[in-house]
Amino acid sequence: MIRSIALFPLVFLVAPITAQTPYFQQEVNYTIQATLNDRDHTLDAHIRMEYTNNAPDALSEIWMHLWANAFKNRSSAFCKQKLRDGNSRFYFAPDSTMGYFENLDFTVDGNKVAWRIDPDNPDIAVLQLAQPLPPGGKLVIETPFLLKIPASFSRLGHVRTSYQMTQWYPKPAVYDTRGWHAMPYLDVGEFYSEFGSFDVSITLPDNYVVGATGVLQTASEVEFLQQKEAETRAEIARRETLLSKAEKAEARKAPFPPSSKTTKTLRYTAEQVHDFAWFADKRFYVLKDTARLASGATVDCWAMFTNEEFDIWEKGAFYVRRSVEFYSNLVGPYPWPHATAVHSALSAGGGMEYPMITVIGNSGGGKDLDEVITHEVGHNWFYGILASNERDHPFMDEGINSYYENRYMVENYGSGTTDNMLPRWALDTRQSGSVTENAYLMLAREGADTPPDSHSNDFWFVAYGIQVYMKTAMCLEWLERSLGKARFDQAMQAYYNAWKFKHPYPEDLRAAWKVAGLDDTDWFFKTMQTKQHFDMALSKIKRGGQGYQLTVKNRGALDAPFSITALRAGQPVQTIWYPAAPEKTTEVEFPDVLADLFVLDYEHAALDFNRKNNSRRTAGLFPGVEPLHLRLLALAERPARTELGILPWFGWNNYDKAMAGLILYNAPFPARRFQYFLLPGYGLKSKNLVGLADLKYRFLPGGFFQKIELGFNAKTCTYDFNPAFDYNLRFYRLMPQVRATFRSPSPAFEHELTIRTLFVGKEEPMFNTPETYERKEWERATIYEVRYSGQQRALPNPNQFAVALEYQDYTAPNDQPASYLRSSLEWKQQFFYKRNRKVEARGFAGFFLKNTQRNRGNVATNNLSGDIARGSFALNPQGYNDYRFDQIFLGRSEDNGFLSRQVSQTEGGFKNAFGTPTPYDGVLGNSNSYILSLNLKADLPFRLPLGLPLKPYFDIGYFDDATPLGADRSFSDQLLWSGGLMLEFFKGGLEVYFPLVNAKRIQDAYTEQTGNNYFKRISWSIRLGKITPITVAQRLANN
Repeated sequence: MIRSIALFPLVFLVAPITAQTPYFQQEVNYTIQATLNDRDHTLDAHIRMEYTNNAPDALSEIWMHLWANAFKNRSSAFCKQKLRDGNSRFYFAPDSTMGYFENLDFTVDGNKVAWRIDPDNPDIAVLQLAQPLPPGGKLVIETPFLLKIPASFSRLGHVRTSYQMTQWYPKPAVYDTRGWHAMPYLDVGEFYSEFGSFDVSITLPDNYVVGATGVLQTASEVEFLQQKEAETRAEIARRETLLSKAEKAEARKAPFPPSSKTTKTLRYTAEQVHDFAWFADKRFYVLKDTARLASGATVDCWAMFTNEEFDIWEKGAFYVRRSVEFYSNLVGPYPWPHATAVHSALSAGGGMEYPMITVIGNSGGGKDLDEVITHEVGHNWFYGILASNERDHPFMDEGINSYYENRYMVENYGSGTTDNMLPRWALDTRQSGSVTENAYLMLAREGADTPPDSHSNDFWFVAYGIQVYMKTAMCLEWLERSLGKARFDQAMQAYYNAWKFKHPYPEDLRAAWKVAGLDDTDWFFKTMQTKQHFDMALSKIKRGGQGYQLTVKNRGALDAPFSITALRAGQPVQTIWYPAAPEKTTEVEFPDVLADLFVLDYEHAALDFNRKNNSRRTAGLFPGVEPLHLRLLALAERPARTELGILPWFGWNNYDKAMAGLILYNAPFPARRFQYFLLPGYGLKSKNLVGLADLKYRFLPGGFFQKIELGFNAKTCTYDFNPAFDYNLRFYRLMPQVRATFRSPSPAFEHELTIRTLFVGKEEPMFNTPETYERKEWERATIYEVRYSGQQRALPNPNQFAVALEYQDYTAPNDQPASYLRSSLEWKQQFFYKRNRKVEARGFAGFFLKNTQRNRGNVATNNLSGDIARGSFALNPQGYNDYRFDQIFLGRSEDNGFLSRQVSQTEGGFKNAFGTPTPYDGVLGNSNSYILSLNLKADLPFRLPLGLPLKPYFDIGYFDDATPLGADRSFSDQLLWSGGLMLEFFKGGLEVYFPLVNAKRIQDAYTEQTGNNYFKRISWSIRLGKITPITVAQRLANN
């Protein structure tokens, strides 16, 4: 399959057999009669299964897959996986679109048999045999069934009267030397089935065109397909000569014709296959080509497609033919009489394979279509013939097949489609490596990679594509380059011949390679089964009489073959491959050639974790360091160059006014061990230096931790201006921190611990009298914080949480030592009530475990001078509350006007803005004791005109007024609430709030401040502080 949880792992449902048991495999032969009702979208069928026990032990039960039941309800593993990966389409689908089996009535050898559905999986059942089935014994399982065909949520399904009939019949699970392999149906994660034969008869209206596994035995239908092919070729000729572009666009609408009132019955037979799929559509065009194998055998190659992508599917049968011949030549001969590709609806990726037939979704272009068809046809070898356990060892089919897909694309196009998927200014593959290499490094350098030989459940869906498909394919190319194509092909052909029509495991692949003469492939299986990284460094070059002696250091944990290339004037002169070097330092010989540069892995064949140490010049003061280059818009790392990314930046606040400067950084993709992001600038009005800096150094310790980052952040700008005395006030913040990201057992959950120290300095004005300004002095604070946070992304109710402790000590106004220890808990949760519609809730609780100034009469300004108590909580946080300078405020110190109405969605999260108070009136909603709050907002259940992002919101909270005046406050005086409507833009990046109902104290404050001017009550927020190239790179790797 190619792709554009509270899940259940592979279940061994009986005690495993010992590893010493000789190889065996069971056999299942099927006879099925089925009738399609395309009015009700049901299939009425009867199935007969002849099961042969080739195991050395007796079986008392038979585990069955009822995979269509994955679409029966919202408790299936399929549904849970889709929710885990952020897709709620099935979860919120109408019940009428779901699918399931009915009328199941199992018998064994004609007698009723006791059976039950697995309590945790509606798509798994077990038959309890009346008598154990002995070794060599056979039994016949039969049942009628009525299949309610679901809408197209994954593989099995229909779109109106286009049918994709996959996983459509009851099917025994595999029983092998490791026991039973009963597994629920998944979207990400494929299958494992027994070989056998199929005899399938399908009755349906006679104007359907059907493509299926097996050989068509119905002579009249053979003639029907021949007629359809002739009509298709005539249509191709007509379109080429007669139709305008507008007429071709009109033809692509492809309406569904009515079904014929007469029916036909089609019979198909298939040998040595482990599955049977069929696809039916009244709109299909048909083309045929013929593949010719080296043995002289021929294979019929079919393409069936609709008007939707008619132009590119004109070559569909040719693409099938070319891929069949390609795989047959490199791996082993195609064993079946035909190979077919159909264009149909598919919700589980770009294509899906079944024996002899594959279904392809929309492709967009001819090259893309060729690549998807090739990948899916290739699965006839890698799982169709070499039938490994796809669920448990996905690299053995998807990864190996992706290697051959890449090789096919290079042979026929010079490159794959991924090489050109990004513009050169974003990723120059000539200097930065391929898209696939950078995708691998994006995960690996964040410590977010999962070994390709992991259970499918262990991957979130993007990582599944990168690790299983891409990484495996790159490692196989690495192996092929180190061996040479001829030796590699011989080894793969030996694997094919040894294991065709069997169930190989990874150790069987290794053994087959060893028999073929590949003795050292340990490194390959380590890359499949561990997180070990490969990092070779070229550290020294010494030239002697017979050539060069090169010193190579292994700075990674993986020993693998590597190559060294000599270059002169930028052109490669010679490349030599060397075997794996287990020592940390190795000296290798290189012939005496004219060269000025040596490069490890010049052709990017290996998965080198860090290429910055791969090159070394033969002369120069710093032979291992390239001269510095300035580069505009440096997004992707160029390992062979030392680059400084540079961009202009512009900003604005009410005190510096316009700000301008430069962004200096190293390219953030893929993540670097040391990452920096510097923004020096200048305030044009304040004439002050402004800017920020963000530096991170990353460790990947393994084990319990995914990664550990040492960071340093600094920022400075102007935070206030006094026009009466014409002075600016500046602040700075220096923040060293350590962030440890823990390894999570679930792809949908992540959590981390952050420890940071904030050194905050603010200029404060000094007055001799209220009318006499004298000078500015720096007032400083040191704040310590420990924060544990996490998020669970699975739908329908994703959530986030954060628990924090903060400590500060300072000098109170009476020159007495003061301190506080405050704790806080923040919780956010989304409750989706329909697809893409949700209610969002946020709760906050803040409590001072210790506060020597708990009962002071003045709270909540940003003054650090000691006039007021520090660290207070706020129900309605604004710039004056942000004493840590975590947020961006355009008018941080404003007490009136538009900028004073900016709020922050932190702490209490209220939307009411009253501006900066004086030290003695900042009580409303602020507390030196504790606060509690709940914030709600909701999507409307319908879409407004022009997509207006309007939402209702409501906030309610309580603040404990511990000031002397607060002793007389009632509960209702300290309980605040407010609600209204809001506009939300850019996923919360900009929000505008329109309060409509308020608690009395809030309403009184509005009346006092704004009178009857409603527009002065409108507030707003922005959240831009965490959008940097560094955080974007991290989010891509971890989501």
